[in-house]
Amino acid sequence: MRLTSFLLSVTACVASFTMPASLFAAKQLKFGILTPEGTTWTKLVKEMGQELSEKSKGELTMKVAAGGVKGDEPDMLRAMPSGSLNSGAFSGVGLGEIVPSIRILEAPLLFRNNAELDKVKEVLFDDFAKEFDKKDFVLLGFAEAGFVNVFSKQKIDNEAALKKIKMWVWSNDKVAALFLNEFGIKTNPFILPEVSTQLSTGTIDSFYSPPLAAVGFQWFQHVKYMLDYPFVNSTGAMIVKKSFFTSLPEDQQKLLRETAKTYAKKVVEASREDNQKALEELKTKAGIEFLKPSAEDIKKFEGYAQNVYKKSIPDIYSQQLFDKVQGVLKSMRK
Repeated sequence: MRLTSFLLSVTACVASFTMPASLFAAKQLKFGILTPEGTTWTKLVKEMGQELSEKSKGELTMKVAAGGVKGDEPDMLRAMPSGSLNSGAFSGVGLGEIVPSIRILEAPLLFRNNAELDKVKEVLFDDFAKEFDKKDFVLLGFAEAGFVNVFSKQKIDNEAALKKIKMWVWSNDKVAALFLNEFGIKTNPFILPEVSTQLSTGTIDSFYSPPLAAVGFQWFQHVKYMLDYPFVNSTGAMIVKKSFFTSLPEDQQKLLRETAKTYAKKVVEASREDNQKALEELKTKAGIEFLKPSAEDIKKFEGYAQNVYKKSIPDIYSQQLFDKVQGVLKSMRK
């Protein structure tokens, strides 16, 4: 009997070492994203999942929870410890809950064009990756929703008019609230899924978003005007819990990094293309009137932006980080 038990134990051990990896349970990315089904971001994320599954031969799969089914971004982050989510695509609001300094990428009037934004993200990627690592996250790749405009039911063709609107601000988004309040704009905090309802009831009459989000979430149906002067860029990124990432074998870690990096780039390219299409749709099909601020108002806006930078240091980002970004921008503007 002892010999039989011993032989069975040895057989079981040998089987565990020789058994094909495909017979073990596949690892699954449980990926959250706020954008609705059918939008470019959600489609690309699902394509990424298919590619991961194909290239790993089903050993690394991905389940996508889109359209806010897991709640707003803070809710998605709270779902991470329980394991109902272990990864996701987040805007600056969610990312800032983990690493506040990343919100420097959404400082008002800091970037003049996409080239400047791309260069700064390239220079800062490793710095931010280290900060996310400290918080048990792996930064997989930067994305973005695009440059942000103000939309309103009211005619916002000057600074005085902006100070009279009832503007939505994302709940707990202190960065956006600081920026908008500095510009003299009154804010009303709500979670993102409530924006349409609050626009319908008149609790708010204005919102800020990239054009593609105004179309994707159908918020444009509630407004008549858009200030044709982007204030900030809405950043984003794909992240995964470090504990999940390190549980993967090295080949799957490499696959996830490379695939996410590729699709993050695709998201950026698609967002920029979709924003241009959305602008055209808003102007020609939706009948949104585009309003240009005066040179005098722009000068005032630039002064307000400088005040925001000063008030953001050191609570949101450090003077050292701000100087590093400014150094990159100055080298590009020579």
